[in-house]
Amino acid sequence: MTTQPMLPGFERRFDGIQWRSSTVVEKFSPEQVVYAIARLGHEPSGDELRILCGEPEEGTHEDDTSNLLTTAGLTRITSLITAGGGQGATNTSARLGVGNSSTAAAIGDTDLGAASGAGNRQFYVMDATYPTVAAGVITVKSTFASGDANFVWNEWGVDIGTPTVANGTTVGACLLNHKIAALGTKASGSAWALTATITLS
Repeated sequence: MTTQPMLPGFERRFDGIQWRSSTVVEKFSPEQVVYAIARLGHEPSGDELRILCGEPEEGTHEDDTSNLLTTAGLTRITSLITAGGGQGATNTSARLGVGNSSTAAAIGDTDLGAASGAGNRQFYVMDATYPTVAAGVITVKSTFASGDANFVWNEWGVDIGTPTVANGTTVGACLLNHKIAALGTKASGSAWALTATITLS
């Protein structure tokens, strides 16, 4: 095999796209949730909790570059860029999922690592107005209600399903990313709002 020489005046460059994430979990106490439900008559979103209750009782913030873009996620992105078909991430098609598995993420993952069942994993639809996009930054947000996802949060990911999805414990057709992160243990009665930003640059 011979190698073709480079033309004079040209140099070969390899530029890569970076995929970084930042995660914030706003942890509203059972007392804050009870107050908000009494005022609203329904389980509140994270934004509604902030308006009615102010700051959450606790919070977790994590910045890390090891948010893994899965093969399925990369395939979906490139398919959408080239008009090859596939559902995009919208307010009604995308969800945030959390689970209690701390097994290392792998590029071939098509699901969270947590065992099946509501005691180990939960996918929640987007809060109103999410996802948002600005200058290469995608922001997703879901508020996990007082009776759901009450376990150790060790992982999270975004899935994209049909045009209209619902809360559940089964992954959608495409797991976009998979991130292992120790975010805390959610207790019954509390509401946690998970916001993740994914930056492409």
